Amino acid sequence: MKKVYVELNGGLGNQMFQYATARAFSLRTKSELILDSHTGFALDRQYQRQFELGFLPIKAHIATFFERFPNWLNRIHNKVFGNSTQLIKNSIYGTFIAETALKYIPELAHYSIKKSVWLMGYWQCPIYFQDYSDLLYTELMPSTPNDKKFIDLGKTLRETESVALGIRLYEESSDPAAHSLNGQMKTVTEINNVISKLLISQPKAIFFVFCTHRFPILEQLNLPESTVFLTHDDGYAGSIHRLWLLAQCKHHIFTNSSYYWWGAWLSKAVHKSGNTPQLIFAADNFINTDGLCSVWEKF
Repeated sequence: MKKVYVELNGGLGNQMFQYATARAFSLRTKSELILDSHTGFALDRQYQRQFELGFLPIKAHIATFFERFPNWLNRIHNKVFGNSTQLIKNSIYGTFIAETALKYIPELAHYSIKKSVWLMGYWQCPIYFQDYSDLLYTELMPSTPNDKKFIDLGKTLRETESVALGIRLYEESSDPAAHSLNGQMKTVTEINNVISKLLISQPKAIFFVFCTHRFPILEQLNLPESTVFLTHDDGYAGSIHRLWLLAQCKHHIFTNSSYYWWGAWLSKAVHKSGNTPQLIFAADNFINTDGLCSVWEKF
């Protein structure tokens, strides 16, 4: 049987993009999906990310040591001879399809395979998997937490005009601006403007702020007094449980973060039968220029 291998790396949001694109590709080509959950993390000495998709109801097999071997050979080859600029590279140890541009690459959607291939890249674009959205809502939706604090809060998020405000600062990076398109990070003024815009449309909105910690920048935001902070400092840790909370929120405002992107995307499945439309405002400085859903409003 043909197999589609994908190397996973990065944080949970990036892993979800890699899985979603590879899953859609494997379904279209009638291939088995295999996840390399080791190589990309073994070499991540800076951020020390770990495989997190195992906490989600995904449908794929984990690559064995021998199945990962072609990926190691490919990495050694690239280190010695340099990375190929071609979308598709055929070698004696396998066929590799590499993300050659940080935008939608239409050739991937039409590429037919006759043997097993590797997908290499972040693939942060919903067009790759839009035809399989209903399936992926199920496979990438976190299970309901056991913690009563999370369960009760989730109920509140679903039953109110809740707004998830996701602020990503990349504080762990030596150059946070490098994670934004053209190095342009969103300012407090820009975020405050979109907060005001949402409040005009939804005056009863209750804001729930998602951020790793209570950074000083949060004090500069013009938020209603009813705002609730869901940071690690407030006792809301765990990427999977927080992702579940994000999905329960009805409306979303988020800066360039693949993690908050998925919270907004999954929320459509939770609120698809709502009486009022969702309002989703996404930062326009994602590095992948085709990374935002067309129905979202950019700021």
